[in-house]
Amino acid sequence: MRSPRIPGSGRAFSRRTVLRGAGVALTLPWLESLQAPEARAQAAARPLRFLPIYLPCGAPARWKPPAFGSGDAWVLSSVLEPLSALKRSVTVLSGLENGSVFNADGGASVEPSHGRQSGAWLTCVDADEVSRQMGSQADANGISVDQVIAASAAFRGLTSLDSLQVGLSTTESICDGKPCSHSRSVSWKTPILPLYKSVNPQEVFDHLMGAGAGNATEEAIKRRANRKSVLDAVKESAGVVRPKLNAHDTLRLDEFLNSVRSVEERIDAGPVVVRNCDVPTGPFPVVLEKYRQNGPTYNKGTHADAMNDLVALAFQCDLTRVVSYMLEDERSEFSCDHVQRRKFDDLTSTPDAGYCGDWHSAQMGDRDQYASIVHWNVGKVAALCQKLAAMDDGDGRSVLDNSVVFLGACMNWDWRCADLPSLLIGGGGGALKTDQHLDLGNRPLRDLYITVLNGVLGLSETDFGVNRTGAPLKPISELLA
Repeated sequence: MRSPRIPGSGRAFSRRTVLRGAGVALTLPWLESLQAPEARAQAAARPLRFLPIYLPCGAPARWKPPAFGSGDAWVLSSVLEPLSALKRSVTVLSGLENGSVFNADGGASVEPSHGRQSGAWLTCVDADEVSRQMGSQADANGISVDQVIAASAAFRGLTSLDSLQVGLSTTESICDGKPCSHSRSVSWKTPILPLYKSVNPQEVFDHLMGAGAGNATEEAIKRRANRKSVLDAVKESAGVVRPKLNAHDTLRLDEFLNSVRSVEERIDAGPVVVRNCDVPTGPFPVVLEKYRQNGPTYNKGTHADAMNDLVALAFQCDLTRVVSYMLEDERSEFSCDHVQRRKFDDLTSTPDAGYCGDWHSAQMGDRDQYASIVHWNVGKVAALCQKLAAMDDGDGRSVLDNSVVFLGACMNWDWRCADLPSLLIGGGGGALKTDQHLDLGNRPLRDLYITVLNGVLGLSETDFGVNRTGAPLKPISELLA
């Protein structure tokens, strides 16, 4: 059986069938009825996915679980308690550092911290040094690990989108005296091309639904003007597919189409973000004061829920296997007045009176407020991963089982790039050990990335990033099953 093709794309997409309509190319999840016997036998070649999720402004000391070990020997910390239902899929990584990217002695102090450390989070390169080598090029950095994956022969061209960049920022953040591309984008396609995130759920939805289809944007505008759904556009195509399905796959098709419609309705209902491109999606040319906090036209929780739905949909439809997700810009001044304050001890937290202020100010003083904001964001990551865990990937595993979700920050609570808040969720297609808290001592962050690249995703990269101490690149064997 030939792999289905999207007209005009020239790309073959394995394992999936595409529903087509005006401006829509909707890739279905794995349906056994549509696969030839040889394709079913090849199901062991699982679609692996990589999802780095960026946590700005570090995390409090109580991020770290109180004990190391695996299984029953360790427990989640109070800040990480939203991940309780997913504990068996989690590995907390303590002892990762990125100071060796900047300092020959491996020191963890890097200033300005928010402006420099963020640029190195997915690249493990000192952007200032790259800029000097390029004659003071303003936007300069290394190629980020997500883009190494997206450009590899094992990933490139297998999906309609090689990668996707999304985020929750709504206002112009402070760039700490460095090029804003370093703190507003974590994905770099080339040393001079940052891939800015899209923060508008409607824009992301239209991008996903029209990926590989001609005139997708024009058709999306026309559909909304006529109060039509994307499902109206693919109704005829779905009618051709449905008679070919067994009872189980018919139910799966209906559940999937209902899920697509649910996401579409959530975005259409608003207010998530204000329409008409008010929310910046590129290099943030305009300061939008009205989005510095929640209000009548904006709610951070609704925004996060919509973006979670879209990331989950992108993976379920196999529209892309590489997504970078910024929970905020590195030094955002957004007021987290949607987050109730909590009181924390090592293992638990309890609601407290009042609500939080902005993330950066909390990092500078109020530890419980700081922990409350991070706890809320961990909860949103947990909600996304639970969606992935509930999605059947067609071979007895869930989408989360076949994914590597990396939640991390570029600095610790004290602004040093040592003992970086970092954890993995998902099984990487069975390649990762999970349900553990590892003490990595003082291990370079780039060692994690080479482990994911080669040990989990099956690439053959020989180098990544920089270590100015001269320490060789070395995979983290404790992570691999």
